[in-house]
Amino acid sequence: MAEVETTREGAVLTITLNRPDVLNALNAATHKALAGALKAARGDDVRAVVITGAGRGFCVGQDLTEFREDAGDIGSRLRGNYHPNIKAIRALEKPVIAAVNGAAAGAGLSLACACDLRIASDQATFVPAFVNIGLVPDSGGRSSRPTPSRPAPPRSRASSPPYRPVRSG
Repeated sequence: MAEVETTREGAVLTITLNRPDVLNALNAATHKALAGALKAARGDDVRAVVITGAGRGFCVGQDLTEFREDAGDIGSRLRGNYHPNIKAIRALEKPVIAAVNGAAAGAGLSLACACDLRIASDQATFVPAFVNIGLVPDSGGRSSRPTPSRPAPPRSRASSPPYRPVRSG
């Protein structure tokens, strides 16, 4: 089973994180496959991109079992895996839609926030888990917020303090 699957319907490329048994938690193989899918999304024949998760979760962030095996330098891991994918999403010159079908937590929330538009099912939850363990948001979570040079995206309850899980609907 591939960690990331892509499907085409006309000019729309759907990228599906495909680790439903772990709520699409990100590991090195998933990052690599996502990078490949985002590279394919740059094609002129693709007019829009949808990012979603298989099963009952969108993405719950980092697969912590991978960190237990070899944490290494977390900063290098962020620069090597997370940041290039978030930057690739932001650099696409076409609409990128996060179809949030379940939990979007930690880096998964950052992934959703990097997209131009977030559409949430009634089962979606948004959990900024970083603050619960004393971290600042990484994976582009801080840079996805509006700045004077980039207008604010449509209002999103997912980025509204206080930092607690937010349910859609």
